[in-house]
Formats: sequence, C-alpha cells, structure tokens
Amino acid sequence: LLLRHARFAPRRRLAMSVPPSLSLVVQPDFEPLYRFSAWMERVAKSEATLGWYYEDAKDFVRTCAPRRPARLQPRDVEAYLAERASAGHWSAATTRRHLQSIKAFYRYLIEHEHMRPPGPAAQVRNPVCEPAAPLILSEDDVDRLFDHLHRQVHEAPGLKGRPEKLQRRVALMDLALYGLCYYAALSVSEAVDLEMNGVRGWTEALHLTVVGRGGAKSRVLLEGAPAQWLSAWIVRRPRRLVDRVAATYVFVHPFTRVHTSRQRAWYQLRKL
Repeated sequence: LLLRHARFAPRRRLAMSVPPSLSLVVQPDFEPLYRFSAWMERVAKSEATLGWYYEDAKDFVRTCAPRRPARLQPRDVEAYLAERASAGHWSAATTRRHLQSIKAFYRYLIEHEHMRPPGPAAQVRNPVCEPAAPLILSEDDVDRLFDHLHRQVHEAPGLKGRPEKLQRRVALMDLALYGLCYYAALSVSEAVDLEMNGVRGWTEALHLTVVGRGGAKSRVLLEGAPAQWLSAWIVRRPRRLVDRVAATYVFVHPFTRVHTSRQRAWYQLRKL
C-alpha cells in the first residue's frame, strides 16, 4: 500500500503522512501463543479457561510488541498490569486473573519450549491491592446464620398466603444449600450443580455424588441436621412449571422455577 501510494501521490504528501518511525512495522510474535492455545486444548482445559487465558495472554503479547515474550523482564509485566489496571479501572480480581493467565503462558514456555526458568512473571504480585474484608466467619457467626434461616423457614414475617409459603421455601433452599457447603465442605458451584440422580438415602444420612472441576466425581456422606435440611428441601422442591434442564438439579428457585445460580448464592450470603 505504501508503494502504491508513493507511485500515484505527490512525494511531499507521502513524506508527511508516513513518519520514519512507522516505515517498518513489526508484528507481535503470536506463534508461541498459538501453540499455548493448542496445548490447552490437548490437555482438555475448560472452554472458559481456554478463552480467558488466550485473550489475556494475547493482549499482553500485543501490548509488549515488538519485544518478544521470552525477552521481557519482571518490570515489564508489572508495568503492563499497572497501566492496564489504571486505564481500564480493573478490580483486584480482574488484575489477578490477567496475572494468572500470563503466569500460565510462561509456565508453558518453560516446560514445553525450553525457556530459561523462572521466567519474568513468576515473582510478580498483583499491583492492585485486595479489598480488606472479613473472609473467614467465626463459628458463632455461622451458628447465627443457620439459626436465622431456620427461623425464616418456620415464620415469614409480614407475608400472608402464597408469598409466605414461597418465602419459606426460599429460606429452606438456602438452609439446605449453605448447610451442604459448610458441613460437607463443598464449594458453592459444586453445591449448586448437585443433580437429583446424585442423591441417595434419606433424612439421617445422604450419599451424594458431587461433580467438581473438570468433571471429576467424588462421593460425600451428609449426616445429621444438614441431611435433614436437604431432605426437607427435596420434598418441597418445585416440580410443576419447571424447565426441563432445571428439573435435573436439586436447587430450583421457588419463584423463578429455574436452576439457581452461584451468583445468586453469593449475593444472598452477603445479604444474610
């Protein structure tokens, strides 16, 4: 295009439109990134992980061009994250995700493309400060939370008729869900995605088949009060007007009649 422009346009105009610094354009070195993406597919990374890691690493390689990823220094990674976080108003979680993507990319280069360890991202820390928040609840707080939900199951103040019944069902669902997370040591995603065909037993003891990350299955025994809460919820769980996909899951929201989400579970936990 530049040669064609130089042939048919005045020489003075060409000199003004193309600065000397842009006469040679160096493309980012995306070849290692393409091999990194192909490797993630071969090791059966989840679709979400593959997409995020690829896009985050691609933005990093593009921004640092024309320098190749293997020739970068830790200060380059820190400067990239700080600049991107400032310009894009990234939260601490978003910045941490980009850093993990870059670290995964460099781990691949070290293990499979003979890059000299430890790499520029190994010792880099998140430049955005994590918010100060109580991340651990005391046992007294947990007891108060379950007592509050237990009272809501038996009384819905200010509500009458059908709304009262639905509100009690919501409280029972939350009681069973958080009891499953706390007493069976499940993550919110594992508890929310529990399926009906993965529950065996009744009342005093329940045998659960839990699907974790990557489709790995594990067996969990739930006993005592948490097993009673989950059994009571299964009895009162919505069955009519439920979507076919949602019907396979244990936790179906009484109001919307759809499979409840982990985002809703976290929101309700913060609210409680």
